[in-house]
Amino acid sequence: MVRFQAFPRTIAPKLMPGHLSSTTPGPRALSVIIPAYCECDNILQTLDNVTGALQPLTLTYEVLVIDDGSTDGTAALVVINERNMGFGWSYRRGVEAASLEHIVMVHGDNAWGRETLGEFFSHVGEADVIIGYTRRMARSRSWRRTAISKAFTLLVNLITDRRLQYYNGLQIHRAAVLKSLRIESSGYGFQAEVLVKSLRLAKTFLEVPMDLIERKKGQSKAFRLKNLIDVARTVRLLYGLERTSTPERPSAPVPGR
Repeated sequence: MVRFQAFPRTIAPKLMPGHLSSTTPGPRALSVIIPAYCECDNILQTLDNVTGALQPLTLTYEVLVIDDGSTDGTAALVVINERNMGFGWSYRRGVEAASLEHIVMVHGDNAWGRETLGEFFSHVGEADVIIGYTRRMARSRSWRRTAISKAFTLLVNLITDRRLQYYNGLQIHRAAVLKSLRIESSGYGFQAEVLVKSLRLAKTFLEVPMDLIERKKGQSKAFRLKNLIDVARTVRLLYGLERTSTPERPSAPVPGR
């Protein structure tokens, strides 16, 4: 894990109109975690899009890049971990290192354009959790990946009794909440665990549609056997969590969104 670069913008705190959080709002500040595994063809463009999206916004922000044991040259662009530990592990390390009020993870595969990221980041502070979901997924993903994603979303919704659009997209959480969570997943299913557990502590959430960019370089690593097993383990974990505890579910969508 390495703090690749910081882009401070020292400004007076600005709150979004209609802020509905149950807690006293603070400065709009965002830590962006970018895990990368064998993404040497995409990581620099990802960084360019992320920083380009952040710079026009009234945000204090930092960018943390974590190379997760790449073997393709990504480490020459960032810094390498000794071995691949999985997205969940990289995310947890990033959360530990993050120093600002809100945290978001952006994959290093250049999946979102600058305008899409800027629109998503602009919602920081509007709710306790900001959830991105992919609209028109079939235009940018294969039919197989689209079908599996929709089936996974349906399954997690059934387990958790929710009606969310997506569990594996960009998510902005309060840093204090993330740092308090015990996240057990390390692979591709970890985002669902993070979101489910974070929403149990949230009062409001906001779902934001996003346009995905079709991968132009490199190959997706989503359908490796190890990743599919990780997802199955996360589903089992969430099922056990929901069946062994019955906390209140106070989080609700922001009205009018």
